[in-house]
Amino acid sequence: NLSQVGYRSTGGNFGSAGGTAWGFRWLYELGFELIYCGDDDDPPKTPDTLERLMKVITSMDRPGGVGAVGAKWNWSRGELIRLPDNQLQGVIEVDMIGGGQQLILHRDVVENVGVPNDNFFFGYPDLEYSLRIRRAGYPLWIDGDLMHEYRAQTGRLNLKRRRSIMPHRAYNNIWRNYYTTRNYIYMMRYVFDRPDLARKGTYKCLFQMLTAWGRGPKYATEFASLQLRGIVDGYRGRLGKNVTPRPKYAAAR
Repeated sequence: NLSQVGYRSTGGNFGSAGGTAWGFRWLYELGFELIYCGDDDDPPKTPDTLERLMKVITSMDRPGGVGAVGAKWNWSRGELIRLPDNQLQGVIEVDMIGGGQQLILHRDVVENVGVPNDNFFFGYPDLEYSLRIRRAGYPLWIDGDLMHEYRAQTGRLNLKRRRSIMPHRAYNNIWRNYYTTRNYIYMMRYVFDRPDLARKGTYKCLFQMLTAWGRGPKYATEFASLQLRGIVDGYRGRLGKNVTPRPKYAAAR
């Protein structure tokens, strides 16, 4: 029913972090019990995705969140852990639900944990928010069978990750490295009080700056500039939109 659809313009580009935070605040203030976070670039991959997720979150005896795809978090290494394909069955508790993965949250989570950090602009707002939710004692779930279907549709079953020592992003997308570097260092250092993981992230970034030369001097110079800015701003706590994103789509002629 289109009469029940509301639209509000943010009035500017707040990035994925700011846009999500803005939407969560708006829906919370409207009094909704459950808040859905959708992404026009990542619509549900099955026609019954939202129905299945609603069954999960409404059947639980405590408030939390649910999504189509999730992962565990390793606090020793400061890295996400991929769930094995053969364990994707039934309801599974996870530590992180990524952006674009059909997150549905109970309003109690927003009331007591807040919203994603809108000052992140782009880069790990979903990770930082998920870990804050888990730290506050709220559960995050996925429908394991649904996640298995998502992997099958995207060709990610039996995935063997090949770790490359060189950065993988295309030249036009390495602006994203500034935000992921800055935000990872900031959240580990200041949000979760894990300076050891912030240092580990810094060392990884410095190593990648060396390996980036394998992609040519133009790439390596730009990459190093963004990484160094990200490291410095992460430790300084200088958040916000400090690097202008390159357009995702070519301008129409």
